Amino acid sequence: MVRTLRSIEEEARVHRVSGPGLDAFLADEAAREALEGETLAQVLAWAKDGARRALVVGLEDRGRIALELLKADVFVTVVEPDEARLKALQALADDAKCGIRLNGYASDYMKREFASGGFDLAIFFSAMGQYNEPVVLLKKAARELRAGGRVFVRIRVRPSTAAVTQLLNRIPKADKVLPKASELLARVPGVASFLALPDADALVQEAGEVFKIEKVERYHVLAPLVGWLSASRPGTIGQLAAKALPAVLKADAALLKSKAGKPLASYLAFYGSKELQLGKTFRL
Repeated sequence: MVRTLRSIEEEARVHRVSGPGLDAFLADEAAREALEGETLAQVLAWAKDGARRALVVGLEDRGRIALELLKADVFVTVVEPDEARLKALQALADDAKCGIRLNGYASDYMKREFASGGFDLAIFFSAMGQYNEPVVLLKKAARELRAGGRVFVRIRVRPSTAAVTQLLNRIPKADKVLPKASELLARVPGVASFLALPDADALVQEAGEVFKIEKVERYHVLAPLVGWLSASRPGTIGQLAAKALPAVLKADAALLKSKAGKPLASYLAFYGSKELQLGKTFRL
């Protein structure tokens, strides 16, 4: 596939804007299993179905996805800036007698170019949310996937702005109070980073212009924060968070079952495929 000037210009402005953030809990086996065990199991079952050449971007999960694919006889290319994580994965793969199928690059994904149509599968379990323009990463991945190739993305999002605005507008005199409140909140570091997260609905819509979206899941509300505290805060705070995590997970699940609660989901996961382009122009 020939690259366009537009795609080159788009990729030139993309850069990493954050580290793993709350996803740091993925490094802790107990927290990872509690929060993402079900999703990981679904992704692995889906990924192993017919894939021969997979691209895995980021090892925030400490290489679990890449290792399981390697064990399933898939040739895996991993792009991860942290060389220590790559070495750890290589050691695990060698111990499992599948290291020969691993190709690792200690690099930023946007600085690494792969051949067009070179992969059957691309997985972004955490890394995509660390960039300022996630959709441009999707376009790059689409170029590197063969026709019919599949993609999985899991990313932290902010709740649907339409749903939140609708709720806030019910407050008396909201039209006068909200603009000033928004200005003040935007100056708070934690709130500013939250507001910088991609909008869930907008991201799905934009992703649908690059891939055929086959399945969308929205899950978690407060559980990732509690999981992060349990994994990253030693002492009393971490212990209390670990004990509270099962109850918070249940509360999140109950809230998200309701129509009103669904837009409050803090994580988005979607499965997509690169269309075969039969009689259709593929947009990149």
